[in-house]
Parts: sequence; C-alpha cells; structure tokens
Amino acid sequence: MRIDHQKKEPAIHPSAWIASTALINGDVIIEEEVYISYGSVIIAEGAPIHIKRGTIVMENVVIKSSEGKTFSNALIIEEDVLIGPHAYLIGCTVEKNCFLAAGAKVYNQAHIGAQSIIEINGVVHIDTYLKPQTRVPTQHTAFGNPAKIYPPDDTGKIAKETESLNLLNLLFQLTDNSKDLKYIAALENYRHILFKHKNDDIMKNFSSKLTDTWQWEKGFKVGKSVGG
Repeated sequence: MRIDHQKKEPAIHPSAWIASTALINGDVIIEEEVYISYGSVIIAEGAPIHIKRGTIVMENVVIKSSEGKTFSNALIIEEDVLIGPHAYLIGCTVEKNCFLAAGAKVYNQAHIGAQSIIEINGVVHIDTYLKPQTRVPTQHTAFGNPAKIYPPDDTGKIAKETESLNLLNLLFQLTDNSKDLKYIAALENYRHILFKHKNDDIMKNFSSKLTDTWQWEKGFKVGKSVGG
C-alpha cells in the first residue's frame, strides 16, 4: 500500500520490488534493486526516508523517521544493507554493507558505520555512534559516542545509561520535572504528531509493475533526495 502523507508521496524506482502487503507512507525514496518484503511498514513521520540501492528489508520490519517540536530525524539506509525480520529502525543512519539481524533495534540519531553487524535482538540506543566494522553481539546494547557495548545481564549499567539520556526530554522537549506530568505531556505531544496521519491519502495497492518511471523521476524533480 502506498500512502500520501502531508501531500508527500513515495518515490519508488521501477526496479525495486515491494510486497503487496508492505506499507510505504509519505516522503520516502526507494532506489534501484531494493527489496521490501511482506508486512514491512515504512513511515516518514515529519522527516524523509531514503533507502538506497540494493538494500533488502525482510518481513515485518518497521522503518520510521521522526520529528519533534525542535528536531527532525531523517532515516537513511545506504547501499546493500540487509535488515532481518522484525527489526525496528527510527530516525537513524545505517551506512553501506551492514547486516542487521532479526529483531535488531536502532533508535533516533544513532549512526551505524559501514560493514557493521547487529546480531539477533541487538540494540543501538539513541544518539549512539558505531564506528565501521563494529559488531553488536546477540541481545547486547550499544550506547554512546564512541559506543560502549553492554551484555544483557549488565542491567545496572544499562539502566544508568538509559536514565542519563533523559529520553522524554530528548524526544518531546519536555521541561516539567514531575515524572507523572512528564509522561502525560509526552503522550499529548506524541498524539499531536501521530494524528497528522488523519488526512493521509491511500493512493493504491501496488506492485513493482505499477511503479512507473514517471513517478520515480517526479520524486527527484521535487528535490526529495536525502543524504547525498
């Protein structure tokens, strides 16, 4: 399914293959020879998404850009990246020739260097930088710039790192220090962002055969290219 969001529609190269049950929403560029499998959801949430040549996105992957009151996090996936089933990526950059295994999670403002591997259920946390050829083992978590990698049983250090991020302040620009009120304010801010989808326009179900050269060229003519 292809969806127009805030008058921005996906630009999909004719050589890409998009499964009939995949959803592509908003300001999304999908380049040559990209494969998007069944059940995957790609949503441009206030910032663009660019999936570059030769990338493979397996079943039930979620890929989102993100926005807030004062920030906009595009999502860029460079050439020849493999993203395994049930992975989740939001507002991040993945350089070329990376492998993200099943269940991998990469969060806002994270940057994964070329030829890195995120193993099954590995996590790359907010604002984390992985240098090229980094490996995050199964169920491990990467934090920071440069990244430190913690095993899953190191819960104390992981909790301390997570607390230091002040996630609600970072993602929703909250100023109230009351924990209860902060969660309520975050909910209200996020609801405002999500309800922008109320006016989305479902364009049509599509397959590669319905993705024509005119639509692809149109996307680039209006200046949608992201990340060079």
